[in-house]
Amino acid sequence: MINDEESDENSSNDSKAKSNHKYDNEMIDDEESNGSNPNDSEMDCNDVYDNASVTDKSSFTSKDGLKLPTGISISSKSQCCVCRIQMVPPTVTIKKEDRSNIFIRRNIFIPKGSRCCKIHTSNGYLLREDFFKLTAYKDDYRIFNLNYIVNTMQKLRKMVNSNKNVDFDDPLSLSDIEYKNLTGFTRTQHDHVLSYIPAGALKTSINRSPHCVITCLLMKLRLGVSNSVLASMLGIDNKRKVTDIIHSTSAALVKYFVPHYLGLAHINRE
Repeated sequence: MINDEESDENSSNDSKAKSNHKYDNEMIDDEESNGSNPNDSEMDCNDVYDNASVTDKSSFTSKDGLKLPTGISISSKSQCCVCRIQMVPPTVTIKKEDRSNIFIRRNIFIPKGSRCCKIHTSNGYLLREDFFKLTAYKDDYRIFNLNYIVNTMQKLRKMVNSNKNVDFDDPLSLSDIEYKNLTGFTRTQHDHVLSYIPAGALKTSINRSPHCVITCLLMKLRLGVSNSVLASMLGIDNKRKVTDIIHSTSAALVKYFVPHYLGLAHINRE
């Protein structure tokens, strides 16, 4: 009888060790995550995350990382992770910035290499409505590398500290309707204008991106508000900087953008 009990105890310990080893091997590293290859097969219902429900597990720490509850998006070489239909080329790989943002804002983990239909993106990034349309394929626990957690916290801290009243750098902060109300342009049209102008031709800084300086001029033309009001809306230190931005941006538009759409220069012989 004693031998049988010892045998059962050893068997139980072996089973636990194997289970822990399985989770240790599934630690998430943003540089080498499960979906690093776009041709990775779809995460199906038979994988390890379906072996137990979320409710009967508790988060824990280990030398390798932290196990946390999170939603997991679908990852497939043929199925869109946003609308989940069969993809037709051209397709787009979800950018690292979008994967980080959706994990921070919505607690959905998108494996590296996940793809979506091109209609869900603008300039390579997820459209605002599609960012919120994407849903988790399943909810379960996942082990996150400690470096991944530190990097995520740094990104979150940066997002909070750089928060502006009106933020045109964050593709998720404004809808197309809000974009048009403030500037007269949609985000796609805004990106189109910006694509003609070299970054060095604009008066940018660490806190003022090309998007911000173009927006500053467009809002001035659209709304007709004072430079002081623009400074407050865009988080710029003072109205003198707004004046400099407007002058340099106007000159850049006249030099690089206007000739493509005004005058004889944009007309070919045909």
